Amino acid sequence: MADSDVEPEPDWSNRPSNTAEDTLVAMECLLTTLRALEATLRQQDISEISSTEYCDNFCQALMDYAGSRNSVEHGLPLLEVYCLAINCFAAARPHLTADSDTVALVLKRLALSCFELLLSVPENEIPYEAWVQFHRSVQVAHDALLEYGSIDLQALLQITGEGGAWSNPVLSALLTGHPTTAEEVDAYISLEGEGFMEMRVKHLEKVGEVAKAVVLAKACAECHLVSNQTTFRQTYVSLLCQLLPGEEAIMEISRLDCKDVLDITCNLETEGEDNTAFILCTTFLTQQLQQQSLYCSWELTLLWSKLQRRIDPSLESLLERCLQLGAIAKTVYHLLFLVRVIRTEAAWTWVTKCPASWKNSGEKMEQRRSSKRQQSPLLIKVKRLELKVTAMKRTLMKHGSHRTSPSCSSPHCSQHILQTKGSVHANSSSHWESAA
Repeated sequence: MADSDVEPEPDWSNRPSNTAEDTLVAMECLLTTLRALEATLRQQDISEISSTEYCDNFCQALMDYAGSRNSVEHGLPLLEVYCLAINCFAAARPHLTADSDTVALVLKRLALSCFELLLSVPENEIPYEAWVQFHRSVQVAHDALLEYGSIDLQALLQITGEGGAWSNPVLSALLTGHPTTAEEVDAYISLEGEGFMEMRVKHLEKVGEVAKAVVLAKACAECHLVSNQTTFRQTYVSLLCQLLPGEEAIMEISRLDCKDVLDITCNLETEGEDNTAFILCTTFLTQQLQQQSLYCSWELTLLWSKLQRRIDPSLESLLERCLQLGAIAKTVYHLLFLVRVIRTEAAWTWVTKCPASWKNSGEKMEQRRSSKRQQSPLLIKVKRLELKVTAMKRTLMKHGSHRTSPSCSSPHCSQHILQTKGSVHANSSSHWESAA
């Protein structure tokens, strides 16, 4: 590629007259720095070392200028800067090696930074002349970079050619609820790429358009051309939690697979999003109880109890929530799971918090426990919950039900169910006997 194929730096002499003088000076300094870096690169042999050094210095120069400026106050100047940077990098590309991963990384970052700016700056604040100039610069740079197999500016070129970050007809139809085909949506997502899609979803969430962010995240999660569908699916579910208690959001969550909910909840917990994880887990568990679904139900109940204790360590709060869930449970298995959670947490609290002298005196400890149960209205409610379990089991036996285990494909779930049926209910009456 001849150096003359790259468009010279655009003339921004027609920029608005209210542009600050220090901004103009800073841009001139940046342009001088980038030209000096290119001149130094031309004097060196093409190698991975020289290419990496140029890329590092290029990014540092750009960061020195753009790092202290935000898109709200310096939207147009930043657009000018990225236009300069794209042209300078394209001009230097013949002297960079394709063996350096840094070269491709810088191009990707340039494209993402430009796109982020286009999302942040209202389109009516960008003069038409500046928009046309920016599109021409991207077009020339893209054509030049194509000779080296780079298509990193393809999506940016498409967006600037459409006249705005949100002007694509397929995107507009998708976000406004108008008819679209799966082929059209997949082709659009594939063209822009996963990086741009992630930025769109985050921007929509940031500006309060959560419902639109949900639609876009769901489309990406269902697109077979997206490699990180799992990430978009988690984003989609997390955004649904922000729309709760909306009926549509509840229905969407209830349609999810329980194993997916468990995975997403655990991921959210790992990322420190305990509140979102708890909301998701509680919503799905509630729907499971109402729909009498037993698929992986024990794992879900156990995870829910863990999150409940983390959100509110109080044992009484856990008991209250278990009783609320028990009131809507329609299967004996769900009730057994809740009873087991109560017994496990109550026993753990007693062992870890009771005085050591009580532990050494079984008789005295039992007296204290018996007295404490008799004084607790919550434990009386727990006893009633267990009586509900007994009544439901008798009803099943009366009607000749032969269903002995939940329809869960998880072997761990089946094991827990068998343990619960064999031990929890057998010991629960004596354990809470004094509360009756």
